Order: sequence, then C-alpha cells, then structure tokens
Amino acid sequence: MLMKILFITFILMCVGAVSLPIKADDSLKQKAEEVGNDVKRGSKNATRKVKDETCELVHGKMECAGQKTKHSIQKGADKVEDAID
Repeated sequence: MLMKILFITFILMCVGAVSLPIKADDSLKQKAEEVGNDVKRGSKNATRKVKDETCELVHGKMECAGQKTKHSIQKGADKVEDAID
C-alpha cells in the first residue's frame, strides 16, 4: 500500500512539473508534451504490471490470464497511439 501511495505521489509530481505553462517556442512545448505522454504511458504500464503481479499472488496464474491479456492489448494500443502522435 505504501508503494502504491509513493508511486502515485511520484507520478503526480512528474505530471505537475510537465504541465506547468512553458513560455518558449513550439518545439519545446511539443517536447514537454511528449515527455508528459511518456510519463503517463509509463505509469499506466507500471500500474498494469503491478495489478498483474498482485493478481497472480492472490488468485493464481490461471485466474488472472484474462486480465493479463487485456493489459497486453492495452499496452499495444498505447504504442499505436504513441506512433500516431
């Protein structure tokens, strides 16, 4: 539980730092937006991985196979979305 709280706090700090208004040229704003998207995607993947591992510890591998498959599909969709951006 403590790890989850620390993780969420870290992500909020990162997103907060990236979302500050930047008064620079468009390329810097674009890079900041990409970094924000990378942080968001990384946090999603980390959260899904923790959920998968926790599920396996509590319920076993066979009961969590569907959730793990769903998360891998979501990870692929995130990669496609990133390629489009």
